[in-house]
Parts: sequence; structure tokens; C-alpha cells
Amino acid sequence: MKQYPLYENPYDDLQVDRDTEFELHAVTLGQSELAAYVTSLSPYAAKLETYFRLFDVKHKVVAEPIPDVGPRGKVPYITLGETRISDSQLIIDWLKRTVSDPDTHLTDQQKAIGHAVKRTLEDHLYWIIIYFEFFDQQGFDFIISNTIGDTSVLPAEIQEAIQVRRDDFRKRCYDQGIARYTHAEIIDKAKKDFEAISVILGENRFLLGNDAPSSYDATLFGFIQAFFQARGMHPEITDFVRTIPNLGRYVQTIQETWYPELKLAFDPA
Repeated sequence: MKQYPLYENPYDDLQVDRDTEFELHAVTLGQSELAAYVTSLSPYAAKLETYFRLFDVKHKVVAEPIPDVGPRGKVPYITLGETRISDSQLIIDWLKRTVSDPDTHLTDQQKAIGHAVKRTLEDHLYWIIIYFEFFDQQGFDFIISNTIGDTSVLPAEIQEAIQVRRDDFRKRCYDQGIARYTHAEIIDKAKKDFEAISVILGENRFLLGNDAPSSYDATLFGFIQAFFQARGMHPEITDFVRTIPNLGRYVQTIQETWYPELKLAFDPA
């Protein structure tokens, strides 16, 4: 039986406080034109950077060309010196324990709602994102053109590596189940996720109705920003979400307040 390596985060090796500056390792958009509109096409990288920005965690982004370099074979991860801490949610939970907890103002009911929204995003909408990034041809062409460019000029071994990676994620999509649905059914699934989250958000400025954001807002913004801003990857879903006024205003609020360097690609309804 094949043995799979596990990585245990070495939390005890670090002493941190509000003045600690971390390096956030993530696959970035580099000099792509799309970088003027979105933080990252990786929802987990966008989630973690949003948390850092919302709650003033000092950091600098380190671009990683491939995700496999992380301690769990994925990015994002953070480093302090030579110590590496992996997984966006484990990082956030650790920072909440060791630096400050932005969720202390939440009731138990709010935390439960936030958890349910997070699971919708991370365990369902995530696979729709992966489907459009790797399985859907239009989405794959879009992400390649905005991250790598013209692959035909690359060495044959690099082209092969890109195809191997795509084949791997296509298989994951089929094994998970999302790629067993029709294109129209997948779009409908995404629409239902957005409609449910819109109802929960209501007329609130932040997800759970408080005057200040919570850690759940980092997850929400990280997962939905690209749907509003990167139309070329999933045009049918983007056209739909841009008709949801409160979610459009939500993206605008977070982006204009904490990402002032980014442009809006849509007019909030």
C-alpha cells in the first residue's frame, strides 16, 4: 500500500506578535494584465492575503511558479525565517490563537453561519473553480493566457509538464464528481451557491452583519472576487453574479477599502 507523507506544522518553533512580518508564498499573476483586477486566481491564496489585509498582519508576497513546492505539496503557505506553516485555514486559526482573534465579537450563531458559508465555498464552489481552471477548455485557455502566455514557444518538456498537471486536475474533477455534470448543470450549481450567500449577506456591509469584518469575510471575498473580476474564465457565472446587487457592493467595499490598487471590472448594480 502506498504511503503518503504528512506534514505537521512546527508552530512551537515560532514566537510571533503584531510586529511579525511573514512571507506569503503563492502562485501569483505576475505582470499579467489581470493582476490589475484580482489578487489571485487561487481562492485560497486570495483568502489568506485578504485575511492579512483585513486584520493588518504584516506580510510580503513571494511568487511561487508552481504549487507543488509547499510543505504539503500545495500553496499558499507562510514562512518566518526557515520555518514553514501550511494551509490557509490552519494559518488563520494559528494567528487567531497567537496574535489576535478578529472573531471575538461574533455570537455562536454567527460563527455557525460563517462556518456553513465557508464550507459551501471551500468544499463545493472550490470544485467549480477547479473545473473552470482545468477541465473546461475556455477556462483553461483563459488561465494559461493570463499566467503563462503563449505555451507554443516553451520547451517541449515544459509544455508536457503543463499538460500532465492539467490531466491530473481533470482526473481530480471527475473523481470528485463535479465533472460528471453537464456544463449547464455546473453553472446552475454555482448560481445556487451565490443566491444562498446573497440571502445570508442581506443588506449587511460584512457577511455576518457586524460593523467590522470577521475571518469569514476573508474566505468569502477570496472565493468570489475572481467570479466578478475575471469574466473570461467563467462568463456565464460572472454575468449572473454581477446581477446580484448586494454581492457586487460587497466586492466593491472590500476591494476599494483594502485593495485600493486594484480596478473594478464591473459596475456594481
